[in-house]
Amino acid sequence: MSASKYYKTEFKGVRYRKHATRKHGVQADRYYVLTYKIDGKTKTEAVGWASEGVKPSEAYDLHCQLLQNRKKGQGPRTIAEMRAEGDEERAEREAEKRRQARLNISFKEYFEQYYLPEVLQANRPETVDKTKIQVDKWIDPVVQELPMREITLEYIKRIRANLNKKKRSPRTIQYVFVSFNAIWNMAREDGFVEGESPAKMRSFRKTMPKVDNRRERFLTRDEEDKLLAELARRSRQLHDMALLSIECGLRRGEIFALTWDCVDFESETLHLRRTKSDKSRWVPLTQRAKAMLLNLEPGSAGEFVFLDRFGNPLKALSNSFDKAVNKVGLNDGITDRKMKIVFHSLRHSYASNFLKSGGSLYALSKLMGHGSINVTERYGHLANDDLVAATKQMEASRTSERSGGKVLPLHRA
Repeated sequence: MSASKYYKTEFKGVRYRKHATRKHGVQADRYYVLTYKIDGKTKTEAVGWASEGVKPSEAYDLHCQLLQNRKKGQGPRTIAEMRAEGDEERAEREAEKRRQARLNISFKEYFEQYYLPEVLQANRPETVDKTKIQVDKWIDPVVQELPMREITLEYIKRIRANLNKKKRSPRTIQYVFVSFNAIWNMAREDGFVEGESPAKMRSFRKTMPKVDNRRERFLTRDEEDKLLAELARRSRQLHDMALLSIECGLRRGEIFALTWDCVDFESETLHLRRTKSDKSRWVPLTQRAKAMLLNLEPGSAGEFVFLDRFGNPLKALSNSFDKAVNKVGLNDGITDRKMKIVFHSLRHSYASNFLKSGGSLYALSKLMGHGSINVTERYGHLANDDLVAATKQMEASRTSERSGGKVLPLHRA
C-alpha cells in the first residue's frame, strides 16, 4: 500500500492529505498536519479533519504558537505536549468536580450510593430494611437535599421533635439516631464529612430518653440442654457457637472473629483480639468448650474457626437460632422483649452461672471484657435469689451464735 500523499497549503508548515472517498462539501475531506523541526529532527503531528472543523488558518496559528513556545522555552512545544497539558487540566477539572460532588452529597445520596451497598454484605436484609425505613421516614424528610456536611444540631433536634410528636417510643428514637450515627461515621471514614456526628453532642445526648436495654432473663441448666440439643439437630455449627457463648461468655462478633491461633489448648485459654472495646483479653476455656473445639479439627494460624458455607468468615447469625428457641418454647407467652431469649442471652447465662458459683463482679468484669465494673453491675440482678439466700444464711448464723445455738423467741415488753 502506497504512502498517503501530502499537499502544501498557503500556510507555511501546514499540509494535508485527501480522504479517498469521504467528501466535505464539494471536495474531498482534508486531514491537516503540522510539519516542523524540533531538536534537529523533522516532526509531523496531526491537527485533524476539515469535516471536524479544522481550518488551515487555525492550524497555522497553532503552528506559530508552538514555534514561539519553543523559542521562549515556555509552555508546550508540540501538539502532543499541548494535548497532554489539556488532559491534565481536564483531569484536574474532573477531580474538582468530584470533590465538589463529595462536599455537596446529601444524606440520602450517601446512604443509597455508599452505605447500603456496604452494609448489605454484612447484615441481614431485614436489618437493612429497618434502617431504610428510619432514613426514609424520619431523617430524610428533615434534611432533604441539604449537603450532609451542613447537617447541624438543629436538624437533629427537628428529627427528634417529629418522633416525639408521633409519640414514638424511647427505643425507636434511640434506634433512629443509632442508624444516623452509623451512617455518619462511615461517611467520615470515606472523607465526605468531618468531625463527630451532631447527634453525639453531649447537650443532645443528655436530653435523649433513657432506654433500659438490659436483658433480665437467662437460661436454666435444663433450658440450656434443651436448646443445645435442638440447635445440634438443626446446625452443628450453630450448636458449637452457642456452646462457646454459654461456656465462655463470648459475644457473637467475638465468635465470628475467632481464629485458630487465638485458641491455646495447652493453657486452656482463648485470646480474643477482636472485641467490642477493641481491647484484647484472655478467657479460660472450659473442658466442655475445649472438647468441642478439638472435635472441629483445628486449622492453621489465622484461619477462622467458623466459616459460612462458601468458606468465608461469618457475618450474620442464621435464623435457625430463633427457630430453635421457638421450637423448644423458650419464648412462649412472653411479650416483654427484655425477657425473651436471644443469642446474647447465652452470654447472660454465662454471667449468671459464674456469679452463682461464687465468682465476683470484678472477676466477671474482666472475663466479659467490660471497660468498667459499672457495666458489669447490670448482671448483679441475675443472682438476686442467691443474694437473698445468702442473707438468710447469714441471719441464721448470727442468730445461732448469739443464742448459743438456740433461736430465742422475742418477748414484748
